[in-house]
Amino acid sequence: MDKCRNDNFFGLMGYEMKEYYNQDGIRVRSSTKADVAYLKDHLRESDKQEIWASHNKTPEESLKIGLQKSIFCCTVENSNPIAMFGIVPENILGQEASVWMLATDDLKKIKRRFARNSKVFVHMMLEYYSYLYNFVDDRNKESIKWLKYLGAKFEEPRPYGKEGKPFRFFSFRREDYV
Repeated sequence: MDKCRNDNFFGLMGYEMKEYYNQDGIRVRSSTKADVAYLKDHLRESDKQEIWASHNKTPEESLKIGLQKSIFCCTVENSNPIAMFGIVPENILGQEASVWMLATDDLKKIKRRFARNSKVFVHMMLEYYSYLYNFVDDRNKESIKWLKYLGAKFEEPRPYGKEGKPFRFFSFRREDYV
């Protein structure tokens, strides 16, 4: 199966990248093309609206781009893929990277267990990139709540993307993250 480039990048850093977490019925592992094939038809409506409003992309296009461009790309599963997330660096030698996640409605089934362990992954990404950022659709209240829980800092909503809908810029800084 094709894996995200993260195996090569983190492999060079001394990590064996196959499975990152496997407890409480939740598994986090390297993403594959098969994950894209499954998730493209199962994304939450809020995520579909967000990727269309920001980039006029379909779920399949967005997931493929995420898999191809992310230097770190993981799939969360609980019998089936539930979400994919990753980071796309501005450049390989820089300190900034765009962080993203797309999920299915099944994320609600593991919400508490997943939230408890999500900070570990943000911390791990901040070890390699001192500044993580992106935009979130202001209508996507569930994602905004989760990002706040993770410690993201937000700006006020402003027009963004192909449709100029209100989005909030958010970020994580290594020095602010606990």
